[in-house]
Amino acid sequence: MQERIRKLHHNRIFALVFWLVVVFAAIVTLPNIKTIIQYDGQPQLANTSQPVKATQIRNHWGRNLDGTYTVNAVFNNPAGKLTNKQLAAINKTTSALQKKSTYYGIQKITTMTNTPTSRPQLLSKDQSTEIVQLAVSHNQGPVRDIAKQLKNEIATAGLETYVTSPEIVSDAANEHIASFTLIVILMTLLIALVAMGILFASIIAPIITFLAILISYISTLSLATNLAYHWNFAYSEYTPIFLLLGISLFTLLTSFWFFRELRQLTDDGVDSQAATTQVIHNLGYRVLISTLSLTLAFGSLMLFDFSSIRAFGVLGIGFAITGLASVTLIPVFAGMLGSSLFWPKKTRPQLADHKLWRQLARFGLWQPWIAVIVVLYFAGVGLFGGAQAHLNYNNTQDIPNNQAVQGARVLSAHFGQGKATPVTLYLQNTQRLDNQDQLYQLDNLTKKLRAQPGVAAVTSMTQPGGQPVTQYYVAQQLNGVNTSLSGAMGQLQSIRNAIKADQNGLKQKDLKAEVKRLNKLSTQTNKLVGQSSQLQSALSSAQSNTSTSSSSSKAARRYIQQLNRINTELTTAATTLTNLAAAVGSTSSDASTAQSNLSTYQESIKAVNSSLGQTRKQVQKLNKSINQIYTYLGGLQNSAAAKSLYLTPTQLASGEFQQSLVNFTDVKAKSTYLTITLKQEPNAKTTTKTLQELKQVATSQLRGTSLKDATLTFSGQPVVASTLQTQFQHDLPRVLGLVFGITLLLLVLFSRSLLQASYWFLTFLASAAASYQLTRLLMQWLTGNSQFNWQVPLLAFVPITVLAVVELTQLALSYRLNEAPLLDWLLPGIHEVGQTMRHSMFIIIAGVLGLLAAESQVLTAVTLITILTAIIFNLMLPLMASSFGKLSVIIPAQKPYHFHRPTRRKKSGRPSRKSRRNRKMPTIDESTDTTATKPTDDQK
Repeated sequence: MQERIRKLHHNRIFALVFWLVVVFAAIVTLPNIKTIIQYDGQPQLANTSQPVKATQIRNHWGRNLDGTYTVNAVFNNPAGKLTNKQLAAINKTTSALQKKSTYYGIQKITTMTNTPTSRPQLLSKDQSTEIVQLAVSHNQGPVRDIAKQLKNEIATAGLETYVTSPEIVSDAANEHIASFTLIVILMTLLIALVAMGILFASIIAPIITFLAILISYISTLSLATNLAYHWNFAYSEYTPIFLLLGISLFTLLTSFWFFRELRQLTDDGVDSQAATTQVIHNLGYRVLISTLSLTLAFGSLMLFDFSSIRAFGVLGIGFAITGLASVTLIPVFAGMLGSSLFWPKKTRPQLADHKLWRQLARFGLWQPWIAVIVVLYFAGVGLFGGAQAHLNYNNTQDIPNNQAVQGARVLSAHFGQGKATPVTLYLQNTQRLDNQDQLYQLDNLTKKLRAQPGVAAVTSMTQPGGQPVTQYYVAQQLNGVNTSLSGAMGQLQSIRNAIKADQNGLKQKDLKAEVKRLNKLSTQTNKLVGQSSQLQSALSSAQSNTSTSSSSSKAARRYIQQLNRINTELTTAATTLTNLAAAVGSTSSDASTAQSNLSTYQESIKAVNSSLGQTRKQVQKLNKSINQIYTYLGGLQNSAAAKSLYLTPTQLASGEFQQSLVNFTDVKAKSTYLTITLKQEPNAKTTTKTLQELKQVATSQLRGTSLKDATLTFSGQPVVASTLQTQFQHDLPRVLGLVFGITLLLLVLFSRSLLQASYWFLTFLASAAASYQLTRLLMQWLTGNSQFNWQVPLLAFVPITVLAVVELTQLALSYRLNEAPLLDWLLPGIHEVGQTMRHSMFIIIAGVLGLLAAESQVLTAVTLITILTAIIFNLMLPLMASSFGKLSVIIPAQKPYHFHRPTRRKKSGRPSRKSRRNRKMPTIDESTDTTATKPTDDQK
């Protein structure tokens, strides 16, 4: 039994069983990748970020809108203006959708019919496109399923219909990435097979490599997806791709090292098991330090808060699994198959001497300064150009033929670029927002935000259509008061003339007419008093918010007091005339009392004449006062004070305003929102700056007002993009510094040379920067778009880091194991490393070609960056290593240069300058200085 166990151990069968168990468990527990990408693929923002806070507000909004998101049903007539028949068809479709609202989870439908005040925001200016807004519950189901169902439901004959929202567009982007992920995986594995087959002219070796890649990849992918599914670990929509990219490249490179060493030993007649053990012994240290470098470098990304960066931390685990598989899984098949691994090619292919690195190194040793200047020039161009490149934080760049994206483009074309991605400003207050004071400040905030340069429109509770409601403003109200005053002035002038005439000859037949006229005047004055009271309230409101003079306020109060006195006197005169008319009637009907009635009549006439005389004077005085007030109100109507919002109690209780209150406030009326439409779609250049200005303007506008303690929260796709941009730009330099710093530190430790390792790593950084800029130029030429998606640097970061670690590790080991002086090592050492660098470059280039199968601009850019970095790095490294290596020896060995100056008369007690210059300089002991070694023939 022990012998059998020993034999199984000798043949590494236990390692094979272990990996079979691991891969079986990984496959069984692997969740649905498409589902993970859909729900966990988007960047996870911090709980303190503005979009997350806005979501929490929306989840407790009330009015049956908790946990909903807005979906735009777009109806477009491509032939031009919507006809009446088409508008009726849209209303019919909307009515049918309303009946099925429970089935689709629709909590609210907003149309031009049920919300006329929002018409300017729901119908385009060219009247070719109408929007029906739907508030859909998040609990209804997957976004993509709801979008497909609603798209079928709103189909209308003769119109192009779309269902779009930022949530649907983001889900469409994830769906597109998930659709090509499997294709990329298969193409990458296939190209890896072909590449290994080309290198070894074999069929079995590529299959073994394929199994190693597959087992390592499935194990890591299952771990990453289970962490995201069960423990909410960070997950990116590109996680399956960058895991495959890193694992396949590293496995290909380690397999190439292993098979190359193994073939040399088996061709020399060494037993397969012994040869396998010898290869593990020879390559173990190299694989160990490469695995350790990549594991620590990428594992450190788990320390970051930004989820899209933290998701790359799982690569550290992936590289550890890959390194373990390279020294345990591949040897199982190598020990069992031996030379059969390289079937059908029985003889080892003769590798031609690769002289490119030797020639580049010779040039660097011949003219080190020229090489350094040329390389640094191109590196500087690359670094400068790369620094000027802009990233795009919009995820719709690659989505082809998606109805949601097309609907967003229709909105941008007919309503403005920012219509499909509005910004929502939530305002939370401690007091209710349904009173004049709060509404006045809210309206001022709306007008202030709309005046900003990057804003196209703003809707709010006081301006639901994006434009001021004229009847809510003092100017419109003053217009009505001025009209009434103008009519009253004319009536008073007529009354004054009639009273003057009646004083001269008051007849009994005219008494009834005078009574009727005075009653009418009394009614007009009562109405004028009421309007004056309303005017006084409006003037008080306007005066409290403007710099109206105190004299104008006193004139207004004096006008109202006079008007009240005139009303009282007119009422008294009317009563007297009524009594007079009754008396005259009784006189004509009863002759017996004529004398008595006549005396009463005469007395009444005297009383009326006296009253009318006083009334005429008061009317004349009142007419003069009204003229002054009319002039004052006319000036006030044209002033800034008249542009202030003032809602009367009647207007506050009107159905129009109550509908706006329901649409824009929560159930307690203490929170409201303003919808801000920007002039441009979200972009890295202007969006963040515009949002910062909007926040600053809103805060400044509310400072010192009744809303000074209100909480402001911004949300929307532009805010999400701005948050991503801020976090990414904040963390990217730290990511680069941490990963490259760890890699450089380990490279220094392995090579035991600070300067040389720094020079090599600087070459890599310059190569990456130059390739980034060249790729940007190529993509601009190919696609017309010079902006990269913000995830391109992160994805390209994986293969180029693998390239740097693998190639620089080999160079560092060659330098460390060399016992000759630096100048003696440079040419032969670089030449020896260059013999395998071309194979590494071939593997790196072949390993990323599978990304092109996705036809994605993101992955195409990653492919070009990787290929160009591999080429430029393999051209620059021998130049820089030889040039800086030689300069680091010859510069410290040079004697300091002394400037010759004219001799001066020496002073007593001090030696002359010439005597000091002629002093013998201390020499370097050549027996102890390794930098004084003579150059070889090649170096000459």
